[in-house]
Amino acid sequence: MSNVTVVRTKSELENAIERQDRTIAVQSASLADDIETIKSASSAAILTASGAVGVFVTNFWNPVGWGSGVVAAISGGSLVSALVAIGLSATLLFAIYNDYSINGRTEVRLAGGNSVKADLVLERR
Repeated sequence: MSNVTVVRTKSELENAIERQDRTIAVQSASLADDIETIKSASSAAILTASGAVGVFVTNFWNPVGWGSGVVAAISGGSLVSALVAIGLSATLLFAIYNDYSINGRTEVRLAGGNSVKADLVLERR
């Protein structure tokens, strides 16, 4: 497989998605877990969780913000955790959700013939 972008951090992932890289090999177990959580959720769940996180972040000083944080944790705790951990913009979250498919833990071949192990591989559709 050629033209593989290897990422280990959130910012490297963000740059790869913004460039619309065809194949992204994620070499971070926690980042891979967060991506899998987002990919397995419905788009409605992502919207709801994103909204709850947004209300909590903008109103953390206010009891209303605390309430939305509790509601978010109850309604989709792991999804909210993944959204907060990845911290990407809504546009990039939906790019992962809509434009990429997931290949689980695998080894990918780089252009030079070498191969790397990845915790998760995203393939642009």
